[in-house]
Amino acid sequence: MKVCTLIFLLACCLCIPLFAQSERQLVREGNALYLEGEFDKAEDNYRQSLETDEPLPESDFNLGNALYKQEKYDEAANFYRSMASRQDIDAATASKAWYNLGNVLLQTEKYRESVEAFRQALRRVPGDRDAKYNLSYALKKLREQEQNQDQQNQDQQNQDQQNQDQQNQDQQNQDQQNQDQQNQDQQNQDQQNQDQQNQDQQNQDQQNQDQQNQDQQNQDQQNQDQQNQDQQNQDQQNQGQQNQDQQSQDQQQAEQKDQQQADEQQAGQQAEDQSKAQDETDPTENQARAGQQAITISKQDALRLLQALLNDEQALQQQMRKRLGTGGKVEKDW
Repeated sequence: MKVCTLIFLLACCLCIPLFAQSERQLVREGNALYLEGEFDKAEDNYRQSLETDEPLPESDFNLGNALYKQEKYDEAANFYRSMASRQDIDAATASKAWYNLGNVLLQTEKYRESVEAFRQALRRVPGDRDAKYNLSYALKKLREQEQNQDQQNQDQQNQDQQNQDQQNQDQQNQDQQNQDQQNQDQQNQDQQNQDQQNQDQQNQDQQNQDQQNQDQQNQDQQNQDQQNQDQQNQDQQNQGQQNQDQQSQDQQQAEQKDQQQADEQQAGQQAEDQSKAQDETDPTENQARAGQQAITISKQDALRLLQALLNDEQALQQQMRKRLGTGGKVEKDW
């Protein structure tokens, strides 16, 4: 269906009063320019006619036509509405204004408003075939528009739903990634904590082992020092005992020497006393003693015998000291 784009142009009446000739002259010149296709110049004439003291009704109408031809649809619609709302025009003129307004609204795809404009035109002239045709066309375009709008709305809803689903999926994916990252971070943190604990335990074990080794070394050093001290004490005791034994030995040797000297003096004295006694006795006794003298030992042999006895006594005393564990002198009982 093709829209009927007939645009009504109002002509000026030939019988006009003198005071309105200038306004009508502008309108007639504008109509001539309009018919020649010079719509911009026609627009200027129409606008000038509206600026006069008593603008003509057809100035709004024809200015809307000039704007329509220049595809200035919004401005044209304003002038058509202004014309259609005038109370000083007849029904046919009002119908044409509504008809032209309907065409402008068709051009701007305002189909609902266009339908209403054509209905207004038909209310004033019910038999207008062009208005009926364009009304049918506008209704068809309105249904298509509504269907398209419904489809667009549905598509928009689908798109919105897809976008929402995508956003939800993206959010879920992001949440999952965040959760996975948190889990990974937690695992890494737990591993770090475990590694730190293991390291701390190893360090503690090493410290304990080092402390044990140090304690063992200290104990070994103390034991070694104690052993050295005990050895020194034992050596000191042994040295003291040896010194004591040496002193005892020296004392014994000195006593033995003194005893030997005393024994020698005693033996010498006895020999001297015996010699004197022999000199004082009678010859018979001297002879008898002379026989006895023949079986006695000499002084030197007696001293050697005495020395041997003293040596045997010292050896015996040493044996006794070893057995008794003392360095004291053993008293003689003979």
